[in-house]
Order: sequence, then structure tokens, then C-alpha cells
Amino acid sequence: MHKKGVSHTPISPLPATESDRQKGEATAPGSFPAYTLKLLLQGFLLGLIPPLVLVTAIALKNLTLLTYTHVMSAVLWTGFDIFMAIVMGRILGSLDIAGRVEVAKRLTPSTFFIMPSLAATTITAGIYLAQFLGVFSFADYLIVAALVIVGILTAQGFGIFMPNSMRIFIELAKPNPDRARIAKLNGINIRLAGVQGAFQVGIIFVMVNIANLASGPPRLNLPIIFYSLLAFAALFLGIYLSIYRNAFASYKKGELDKKVMGTLNFGLYGHIAIFIILGLTLIAI
Repeated sequence: MHKKGVSHTPISPLPATESDRQKGEATAPGSFPAYTLKLLLQGFLLGLIPPLVLVTAIALKNLTLLTYTHVMSAVLWTGFDIFMAIVMGRILGSLDIAGRVEVAKRLTPSTFFIMPSLAATTITAGIYLAQFLGVFSFADYLIVAALVIVGILTAQGFGIFMPNSMRIFIELAKPNPDRARIAKLNGINIRLAGVQGAFQVGIIFVMVNIANLASGPPRLNLPIIFYSLLAFAALFLGIYLSIYRNAFASYKKGELDKKVMGTLNFGLYGHIAIFIILGLTLIAI
């Protein structure tokens, strides 16, 4: 006789519902796409070139190389802003939110180091060049006009453009990113690039007139350069760390993983390295 017993056949688990899957996804820490770190690293290496060339020009006391560094950095900075406003602005305007987000995923890490590097190098090289040409004087209305425009560009770049890029960067890493917010922030940066391009065209006009006034021996005022770099670095670090703190809070909540925080650390140390290289011009002189 066969004894009746309890069957030991394993019971198949119930299929997960869509709600269960969404809950699971919501609790999993977010991370960046695989290509993000590669784009970030490439941007960092490219971002090192302008300040390194500037240090070389100052160390060699080569006015031609100094002029070239200033002009090329300014041209690239201005050209990029105008391209972003005129070309990218129209392209993004024709895309839906999902398409804009895909563009932002690649555009943000690609420009994360390059744009601050070009801006800081252009301004630092410009101050050196004005002093080498003997035209740097606060009594000259052209110099004052140039400094005012530089102040506006710096405030826009470090106060709006860079923070928005960081916010986009962090939002993209979350498991359920706010696509509408990403598209909005990216749109603000595109429009701001157009405003910056207009200011840069204005400062080019001012610089052309300043060059016509060049005369006399160089009167280097190193404290001006030192305090300018210090102001750039303090403004950048203050804003970066405030946004970093919000990202760290998201990490503690489980919204972001360690790779995201490591990438943000790389961004912080990378920008510090760029400012340190620019600071070496004070020693090279």
C-alpha cells in the first residue's frame, strides 16, 4: 500500500506585479550610464590643456604663446556658447522630453570640465596679457568695462550654468529621474549659453580696442591675478559643495550608489587640479 503524504513539489512563487516591480526599482540605488565616466575623463584631459599651455607661456615669458592661449581659449569658449544657443537650442527644441534627456546624458559629462577650464584660462590669460602689454589700469574705462563683463560671465557660469549641470548630472543617476526637470535645466543652460555668447562678442570688441592702446613695459600685478583665481575657486567650491551636500543626502536615502559619489568626488578634485595649475602661473612668472 502506498501511504498518503504531503507532496514535496515546490510551489512556484506568484509572478511579481507591476506595482511590486516599481517598488523594487524605486528602492535600488541609481547610477550613471557606463559611458558617463569615459566622457567625464576625456573632458577632464581636454580641460587640462588650456591651463597647462598658459603655465608654459608664462614660464617661457613668451608673449606670442600667451596671446595665442588667451585668444584660442576665448574663441573656443565663445564659439561653444554661440553653437549651443543657435544650433543645439533649435535641435533640442525639436525633440521630445525623452530625446532632450538623452542629449543631456552625453552633453553634461562632456562639458563638465572643459567649459570652466576655458573660462578660467581665458580670464587669467587676459589679465596677464593686459599687464604684459602695459595697459592694465583701473583708470581706463575699457579695462573697467572688460572686468564688468568678465564679472557677469563668471557669475552666470559659476552661479547658474555649472550648478544646473551638476543638478542634471545628479538627477540622471537617480533610479526614477525627473525628466521634465532635466529638460528644463538643460533648456536654461542652452539659453544662458546664448546670453554668454552675446556678452563675449561684446568683450571681444572691448579687447580689440584695448590692444590698440598697448604701450610701455609690463607692470605685473600678481596680487590681482592671485585674488582673481582665489575668487574663482571660492565661488566654484562654495556652489559645488552645496550641491554635493544634496547629492550626499540622496546617497544616504539610498537613491544614489557609491559610484555616483565617487564620480562627483572626481569632479571636485578635477576642478581643484585645474585651479591649482592656473595658480602655478604665479610661481612660473
